[in-house]
Amino acid sequence: MTKIILSTSVIFLVIMAVRKFFRGKAGNVFLYSLWLLFAAGLVIPVLFAVLQDISKWERGRVESPVSIMNLVKTTSLKMDREDLFVQQKKKVAENGQEGEKKQTEDLREKAGKKDVSYKKTVTEPLENNGIPSWMEWQQLKYVLLFIWAIGTITILLCQLLAEKSFRRQLAENREELNYGGQKIYMANGIRTPLLLRGRGLSLEIYLPQTIMENETLIRHAILHENVHRRHGDIWWGYVRNFLVAVYWFYPLVWIAAVVSKRDCEYACDSSVMKDMDRKERISYGNSLLSLIQVGKDRDLFCTATAMKMGKSEMEVRIRMIKRGKERSIIVTVFTLLLICVTGVVAFTDAKEPEKEPAKEQKIPAKQLEEAGQKIEEEKPEQKEMLSAKEAEYNLTDIWGADPPCIYYEDDTRMVFGGCFGLFVYSKETEEIVQSLNLGEIGCNYTQGDHYCAINVSEDGKIVYLHVVREKTMYQYSIDTKELLQLDYKLPDKLYDREKWEKKNKSGIRCTGSTIGDLVYWYEEDGKPMIKYQPLFYKPYGSCEFFKPEDIRGLSEVSFYNEGEEYVITDEKKLRWIEKHFSDAAEKIEGVPACPFYHIMYLKRKDGICGKIFPATDNCSVYQTDESFYDYKEKTNEAFWKLFGIEDMSGIR
Repeated sequence: MTKIILSTSVIFLVIMAVRKFFRGKAGNVFLYSLWLLFAAGLVIPVLFAVLQDISKWERGRVESPVSIMNLVKTTSLKMDREDLFVQQKKKVAENGQEGEKKQTEDLREKAGKKDVSYKKTVTEPLENNGIPSWMEWQQLKYVLLFIWAIGTITILLCQLLAEKSFRRQLAENREELNYGGQKIYMANGIRTPLLLRGRGLSLEIYLPQTIMENETLIRHAILHENVHRRHGDIWWGYVRNFLVAVYWFYPLVWIAAVVSKRDCEYACDSSVMKDMDRKERISYGNSLLSLIQVGKDRDLFCTATAMKMGKSEMEVRIRMIKRGKERSIIVTVFTLLLICVTGVVAFTDAKEPEKEPAKEQKIPAKQLEEAGQKIEEEKPEQKEMLSAKEAEYNLTDIWGADPPCIYYEDDTRMVFGGCFGLFVYSKETEEIVQSLNLGEIGCNYTQGDHYCAINVSEDGKIVYLHVVREKTMYQYSIDTKELLQLDYKLPDKLYDREKWEKKNKSGIRCTGSTIGDLVYWYEEDGKPMIKYQPLFYKPYGSCEFFKPEDIRGLSEVSFYNEGEEYVITDEKKLRWIEKHFSDAAEKIEGVPACPFYHIMYLKRKDGICGKIFPATDNCSVYQTDESFYDYKEKTNEAFWKLFGIEDMSGIR
């Protein structure tokens, strides 16, 4: 709320200054539109808060050295060390040994709740250091929330009842007329023309009975109200009323509502007179003098665009009519730049203060030894249960500056990852079955000061993630999916990748630059060929290898290469593939010297999916599970042209 108040105050002052000094140089419609920035300052922070609360969506902080929030003094987590020590010593003296024990436990508990980078728990401030306790703040918050809700509901009811009463009054005293093919109403009991919402979304123009004898007044009144209709001013009136009801405690919102309503009329007059010559403008001005209620009571809550205003506002409109259309491009551009700067000042966050180095925490050595060192020595390992979120990624995301690593592997599964997340891959189903969002815990850096070292226990059940500059680490259980934050201490026995590689050959192929290009490769015992399995690209889920006779009745064929997905659904092309691949010329004995890097997925009309390995060079050969077939073509060129690939050198 503090940010809303400060940011909208800045926006309000800028808008009022622009209105004061640039009226007549910057268009009235443009000046009226500036109030959208003020409304955005009231709505956007609340919208972000609601999204974060409902869907756990979090937006990144946009910090700026010119943010208005830099003026707010950050609540300090520090207090005078000498005073704190005196308080602790006094409590120990009063409570004796039991008091000392309890105080030690309190400090230990408090140390466990603080930032892990702030280790000297003796220097932490007391929670109730002269201010209301947490429970008292909670109670006060609920009281204030109740008062706000009562005020908001009361004002909304007043607005609804006032409009309903006014609409009923008009409905009982009106007569429908047709003016130039447009439906209007003549009403008794009103003194000025107005536009009001009827039933549903319909907008109705009402004219006072007293002007029905004057054709010029009727024409200008209808022209004026039709411009209000085109601008959607009725609906902006509802937005204005809603914001007044929600922010009833904020005086600037009430002032902005009044002033923006005036600017609404100025903008309407400017649009009406946009194409008028001087004579027409003077005639329109005379009509305004006859139609507008000057000095009459106003109803802020009424959304009708009634032509009511005070004498000072009337003077502004008369000067505007005399002056005509005067616009300055320089003033408009300057105003736009000023509004952009205002937006940066209002909507950005304050720069985070740098943490004070440890040497600035001046605590006498003797006092530290008496009140803090003992606690640090006795403090057990701190553990904190965290929410383990799954990794979020797109196939076209870049996998990062460093290639993904395999952190653990056995006969059934593999644990691998990179800056885009940590993943558990099942060799049995050939699918990723589990993941961890590393960005959520700050472990998504593979270089620099924030580099995160990842190790796995010898049995492959626990993953240890440690940002090298921190004194804590994260422990992730693959079996239970529990994520803990605890003091950094690795077990004696960890998984040794070198032992696995002495007997097995496997890895992650990173030829392409995107996540969708990542392929797991391995050699099977006693078999001379290398197998490739896409890690992320599974367009139809888990599929078995097709044999030649299975390639029939296709509905779709797809594969992924270099950040692009290639899909064939054209019936003619699908028949070509069926014809050539299902009726292979011969089965090849042995392993051909062709590259088979990319699995191609095939989906049949009966819903069954399969996969094959087409050669990614000129060889007219494809591989099923362990068999190779040559189809009736001299080269693979015609096949790859089905996907629009003219140059096969790009398939890697």
